[in-house]
Amino acid sequence: MASPVHRPLDAAQEMALPDDILAEVLIRLPSLADLGRACAACASFRRVVTEPAFLRRVRALHPPALLGFCASSGGFHPAEAPYPSAPAACCVLRAADFGFSFLPSPLSSWVVRDVLGGRFLLDRDGGEGGAVSRILAVCDPLFRRYSLLPQIPEDLAASVRRQSRRGVAPEGRFDTFFAPIGEVKSAAAGAVAETSFKVIWIAECPDKLVAFVFSSVTGQWRAIASPSWGDLSPAFSRPACRSLLRRSYAYGCFYWMIGNSGNLLVLDMCRMNFSVLNLPSSPPGHDIVECAIVEAGEGKLGMFAFRNCITGYALQIYSTTMQNKGKVVASKWSFETAIVVPFDEFCILGANIGELFLKVSPSSMRGCYSLGFSINPSYKILEFVRRVINGVPPSLSFMYATANTSSLQG
Repeated sequence: MASPVHRPLDAAQEMALPDDILAEVLIRLPSLADLGRACAACASFRRVVTEPAFLRRVRALHPPALLGFCASSGGFHPAEAPYPSAPAACCVLRAADFGFSFLPSPLSSWVVRDVLGGRFLLDRDGGEGGAVSRILAVCDPLFRRYSLLPQIPEDLAASVRRQSRRGVAPEGRFDTFFAPIGEVKSAAAGAVAETSFKVIWIAECPDKLVAFVFSSVTGQWRAIASPSWGDLSPAFSRPACRSLLRRSYAYGCFYWMIGNSGNLLVLDMCRMNFSVLNLPSSPPGHDIVECAIVEAGEGKLGMFAFRNCITGYALQIYSTTMQNKGKVVASKWSFETAIVVPFDEFCILGANIGELFLKVSPSSMRGCYSLGFSINPSYKILEFVRRVINGVPPSLSFMYATANTSSLQG
């Protein structure tokens, strides 16, 4: 009987590991930069790192990093050194097409409405029909792919047009934005979530709010229950108290300040309904002029609130507890701390875990800033103030984009 022939294995074969074991090794790399270098090292590493299941684990371990800000008219302003994510931001700037030249022409008519997880939501005029007839596109500037959304169906759009005949709020009194997909509880659901998205369209009409949601999974629009202003709160009886100001998102809900009514409008994405939450009480002349809602951890909702004060503006931080069913205990805001800010021309750009992003206009301090807070307990300690971008034109409107991978169906 002939003896078996033993062929020597080359070095690559000896070092080969099954993908599941390799994933357990790579997930233990300490930073996203290390993971990026591993991804570029060889094809087998890249195959494992780019698997949707692996990327979901990465996102759970590494909070999304700020890369920069995108102007509504297009263009990307990357974070600058010494901000920690500046090197990654420069790489993204070189690799992506933030002029959106791959979208249907005319390119100058597209307006950036929102950014989420590497996807951009843009719209442009759709001809007659006003805001409800605008053309919407979801795109990925890194891979230069896009999907055009179907227009809002006529039977849904009619509810807005009827309000138009009664004096619907002028152009600009509507908002279009992404809705996070939410938690995924299985690998199959996670795979669908990687390529799916939701878009919300909302308008302030004279008698009520009108809102629709689009799902890329069904490819259809549907209406969200649209309450009248009076049903939401008697405080909305005056038109001046109905303007939606700066959108925040936390724990599956969107939040807007509503004019000078002293209230927050809440859109619960699980229940698909609207409700009202009171802001912390204000002494005369010290109103809250702008706020951002954040997830404070341990079942708490946090609020960064800017108030008028004698020397300028005070940044105050509040928290409130979520009930078991995910509802907020109304009017139970607890004061945490306050900081007097040294500028009087600013706006909130957004909030990430432990950071508040501001655009500051005075020439001596012009730029985008990050205020970093300890998140335990409840953002009480201001740990750092960093300038993310220097010399930002004050006339532009920005949204912050975070480091996340994305893909589009089709």
